[in-house]
Amino acid sequence: MNKASLRFMAIALALTVMITGCSSQKGAGNSTSAEPNASQAAATTQSASEPGWKSNTSPVSLSWYTGVAGYSKKWDAKNNYVDKLITEETGVSVDFIHAGNDVNAEFNVMMATSNLPDIITLDRWNSTSLIQTLMNSGMVAPLNELMEQYDPYLSTILPETMVDWYTQADGNLYAIPNYYVSPEMLEQYPDVKKFYNERSNGQIIVRKDIMDQLGITVEDLQQEDSFIAALKKVKEANIQYNGMTVLPLYFDDKDKYINDSLGVLAGSFGAVPEAEDGSYVDFRRTEEFKHVLEFANRLYSEGLLSLENFTSARNQIEEKMTQGTVFMKIGSYADYTTPISQLYISDPNAKYITIDAIKSNKGTLPQYGRSLNKGWTLTFVNKKSKHADRAIQFLEYLYSEQGHKVSFFGKEGETFTVTSDGKFKRNPEIDQEFNADWNAATKKWGFESIWWLTNEVWLKSVREAEENEQTQYMEGLFYGSAKYMYSNDVLDSGNLFDAYEPGSKEANAEAKITVYWAQIVPKMILAKNAAEFESLYSEAMATLDKLGLGSIEAAKNTRVQEFKQATGVNLVSPKYTGEYK
Repeated sequence: MNKASLRFMAIALALTVMITGCSSQKGAGNSTSAEPNASQAAATTQSASEPGWKSNTSPVSLSWYTGVAGYSKKWDAKNNYVDKLITEETGVSVDFIHAGNDVNAEFNVMMATSNLPDIITLDRWNSTSLIQTLMNSGMVAPLNELMEQYDPYLSTILPETMVDWYTQADGNLYAIPNYYVSPEMLEQYPDVKKFYNERSNGQIIVRKDIMDQLGITVEDLQQEDSFIAALKKVKEANIQYNGMTVLPLYFDDKDKYINDSLGVLAGSFGAVPEAEDGSYVDFRRTEEFKHVLEFANRLYSEGLLSLENFTSARNQIEEKMTQGTVFMKIGSYADYTTPISQLYISDPNAKYITIDAIKSNKGTLPQYGRSLNKGWTLTFVNKKSKHADRAIQFLEYLYSEQGHKVSFFGKEGETFTVTSDGKFKRNPEIDQEFNADWNAATKKWGFESIWWLTNEVWLKSVREAEENEQTQYMEGLFYGSAKYMYSNDVLDSGNLFDAYEPGSKEANAEAKITVYWAQIVPKMILAKNAAEFESLYSEAMATLDKLGLGSIEAAKNTRVQEFKQATGVNLVSPKYTGEYK
């Protein structure tokens, strides 16, 4: 079965699950017999009803490359509580090999020298080409074969849509993602469905206390012209907060505002990557996105968006928000929860609220696409590992409920209790240790330090929510755009990451376009007048075509049509369907 067919099955099943409420998690993809490494002992027959890690708990050390910069855990089964529990239960100790700053260059050297560890984890978003190269290299083992030989139980707990989504054209599954969200898991744990169906990082947040002070209403901020008038009112009022002038508006930092802030405005103005005939189109081509750029240019021209915004690093914007000098922020909310929380602690009246959309003068429909997360990192097993059996069993342990309990909570009765409604509650004295000295407590306890196989849906379903006024306030800001959200799994860029091969003309074109776009966007926003903007915009669109945007769109459209055929739909955007679902 080819990859496209397997993808069809995945999405068709996802749709069926959402309609019928099916909650099965059984499925192992296309399994074929695997040949064990010559240095391994002969495989023993395992039962699909019994976790594979229980079959062999003798001491073993597994090497593990973590291809995400900044991760620095060292295994310490003597002094670290979680490490000790895991080693006692499984017999496994881990020799972590951590990535430096240039993750891809370092791993390319490891591949070139065939010096791969037992387990390999790479970032699906930042190492896409490397991941494709690795799977095509023959250096990593088909996990379906390892499961059949050493751990059939793992095939019963991996969501079937996950297996189908990541099964390759050769019929093999090579990696397990973390933070994967499947429809069947949401049906199994319905209490967290709202979190995934209505929650969004991209938000328009605004200080309610300053709105009240100046007589600005939510409705004023929901229309393009009255929005501009309201921000002018803030600027002209020259409001002082803690001795500093409040700024009308900030986008995200210099490295993220194009994707995050303009992305929020794109959804607000109704820019979607779908044409009227159902084909994929880069949303930068749309009239709605052109209007987003014009709007940003207007904000700058009116003196409502500072030039400083386009040179500011994230920590500089965080400092302004902590000081309470930002009236409105458009873009990533999650990146700025710390300063928002700190401001609230220092002044509970200095609260933000969300604006669901700034409606364009052109009357287009706001529409924010959402997609279920298909994962962050991917974890592989070295095909030549002498401990491939223990490696696949260890991955099963970490993905299983038992592994999650130990990794995130410890041992029931020692470090956590289960409440009457089935929620896991960590002992208060341990929480106090983390609050007093997070680094020391992490070194001692090790909770949440191994998240490469995290099943976030299960974790959220069992973790006791910390309910207080502050946490409710902070969490509530994630839901401001829920009214205008729709499911766009078939159009989401994260699900189209393999629409073309690494090193292809499309991949090369996209790399060049990314660099060019980062250079031309600020020029358009900072244009001195409408004529200059039009000239720059025309130049930008012509250059995107010259660099190869058309071939990129064609490749992505092929994948989109495969997805649409599998789900039996032609149009998904509310712009054409008139429905948010």
